[in-house]
Amino acid sequence: MAQLTRKERDDNRKRQEILTAALEMFAEGGFHNTTMAQISKAAQYPLGTIYKYFPGKKEMYHDLVIDRVHELGRILYDIAQKKEMAVTDRLLAALKAQARFYRDNQDVVKIYISERSNIDSVGMPQLNERVNRLHERMVQLFEQVFDQGIRKEVFKAYPARDMAELFADIVHSAAWSCLFREEDTDTSDRRLSMIFEMFTTGIKK
Repeated sequence: MAQLTRKERDDNRKRQEILTAALEMFAEGGFHNTTMAQISKAAQYPLGTIYKYFPGKKEMYHDLVIDRVHELGRILYDIAQKKEMAVTDRLLAALKAQARFYRDNQDVVKIYISERSNIDSVGMPQLNERVNRLHERMVQLFEQVFDQGIRKEVFKAYPARDMAELFADIVHSAAWSCLFREEDTDTSDRRLSMIFEMFTTGIKK
């Protein structure tokens, strides 16, 4: 991979500083109430510089979301590819990793969940489509792990796709709930392990 020039590194730094400022403003006042002038002031860059990197705040919102979705996808992909780990260990690791990711990026996650119906479906349908495609890739990763578990007779021979979709929904719900609980990492991990046990072994005695 070619090394970035100093200008490219400088452009990347400015872009990230602008996005960080935009996120702070969105989290503080909401997407719709935030102006480009407020972002310019928070980022300490003139409006002309802001517009050089982003035509508007919708593009900032788009990049904030897509950057995080790609990052989460890379984390889950790396876990799914760890063939030295048992399939159940990989799934549990994915559940805990997504919960940690949501906590570490809770401003973006909360903004996206709260604004998705207001922004994505009307103003930025292409963002909704991209997120859905990336979500589908995550489901496919889980499907591959479940398929491996079925072949190794770790799991019952339910359709791997159905298990993957259900697990993806559980992972998201469990990770989302972590944002509204005042608990330390150890307590959160124990609760997530309990949720995982419910999914894999059931609740019947």
